[in-house]
Amino acid sequence: MSKLTEKAKGINFDEDEDDATSPAPAPVADKPRTAMGAISASLALGRGVEAENRALKAKLQKFEDATFVEFLDPKLVKPSRWANRHALSFSGPEFATLKAEIADAGRNVQPIKVRPLPVQPGQSPEYEIAYGHRRHRACLELGLQVAAIVEEMNDSRLFAEMDRENRERQNLSPWEQGMMYKRALEMGLFASQRQLASAIGAQSGNVSRAIQLASLPDEIIGAFASPLELQYRSLDTINPALERDAKAVLDRARELAAMEPKLPARDVLDRLMGNESTVTPAAARTPLMVGGKQLGSWDKDAKGNVTLRLKAGVLGDAKEKRLREFVEKLLG
Repeated sequence: MSKLTEKAKGINFDEDEDDATSPAPAPVADKPRTAMGAISASLALGRGVEAENRALKAKLQKFEDATFVEFLDPKLVKPSRWANRHALSFSGPEFATLKAEIADAGRNVQPIKVRPLPVQPGQSPEYEIAYGHRRHRACLELGLQVAAIVEEMNDSRLFAEMDRENRERQNLSPWEQGMMYKRALEMGLFASQRQLASAIGAQSGNVSRAIQLASLPDEIIGAFASPLELQYRSLDTINPALERDAKAVLDRARELAAMEPKLPARDVLDRLMGNESTVTPAAARTPLMVGGKQLGSWDKDAKGNVTLRLKAGVLGDAKEKRLREFVEKLLG
């Protein structure tokens, strides 16, 4: 509970005040900045009207546990040292959709959460993000103030809130999740994986697999078009292959990394295993480019079978339905 709330609650609402002939209170010099401030000011100034006092007391109780949102200059808000968003998380169709939604609303409807950072006297206040890095980036690029919940918290609590938000929203890739855990351990925020798992309320085995994914050799990470394509199940293919013949797997990974365009994730895993016969020849794969970005590919194998591959998030439900109807009409 804030000091302002405690002070307001300390007012005696049940005693009769002076009669209504008392001089009117002086006007307030500064307009209260929050709903709490407005209520507290009204309580202090509304002497002589018991019914009004009781009503205001009820309102104060209603606001006591409310969350207040502030609008901050996004340039004063810094990414968390624990976050490890890949650059691709701030580009592509999904981020473009988020950015468009914020632009249409004129603000991020769902606030981010930040903590205030220590500043020297005379400096502008600065904040560190607990969660909402993509929403913050969208507001920064759009030149909009970012709606934020500001709350004091220590490192471990900030990390736990960031992780919980990411897992609940399921918008952080397994590789990014693993990198986040790995960085927290490397920087000494937690003494062990078990302590980390306990702090965030996750199973130790899940934390371990995420860190394994983030700890894969750079050659294997580079074989994929994006590390965001790596999934937990990828470990079930990659780890046994590395145990059998690490040199051969890494050699194949380097060859895959040099390919342009990169193969789809499923084909990369097949090639890492040495199953080249299952991979569509690169020469038969035509990238689908929109606005200078590859959003998918058009694949045709030796038998003439055609496969259209689109990256996750390119199509919403409505566009997917229209595409299916168009193909059915075209082939009908």
